[in-house]
Order: sequence, then structure tokens, then C-alpha cells
Amino acid sequence: MIKKFSLIIILFLLVPLKSYGLSEQNEQQMYIGCYQNSKQYLGADKAKTYCQCTVDKLSEKFSDEELDRVFNQKPEDIIKDTEFASKFCENKILQ
Repeated sequence: MIKKFSLIIILFLLVPLKSYGLSEQNEQQMYIGCYQNSKQYLGADKAKTYCQCTVDKLSEKFSDEELDRVFNQKPEDIIKDTEFASKFCENKILQ
């Protein structure tokens, strides 16, 4: 199950972000990319909760520049740097 969530997070993190980081527009783009990829695995309601949670957690941890650097890494490094959010949010939707 964690591999599915890691794949989901990779897919939506690869959505291009502008250099100013998590503006409202970029948060929305991340959410949309996550939702489109995860609703088939989680269903619509759980995907909404999971994706909003993940965007919020990433916004709390990373500055704009840090997040840009994370997204420019290899997929396995993106997973490593963002798995705290996917695990936290996965646990939230499974409760």
C-alpha cells in the first residue's frame, strides 16, 4: 500500500512548479495532480482528504526554494524527502 502512495506522491510532485514555490496557484496544481492520480486508488472522498493533507504537510516543511530543489531530484530522492507527508496522510485517511 505504501508503494502506491509513494507512486501517487511522485506523480503529483512532478507537476511543474514556478520558482516562487507554494503560491496558491501551485498548491492548487499540486492538489489537482494528486487528486487525479489518487482517486482511482482511494476513491473521491479519501483522495480529497489525502491530497489536501499532503499539500498542507509539504507546505509546512519546505520553503519555496527547498521545495523546488526537492522536485528537481531523482524520483527515489523525491520519495525519500516527501514520505513523511505521504505516511502521515495515509494514516489519517485509514483511521
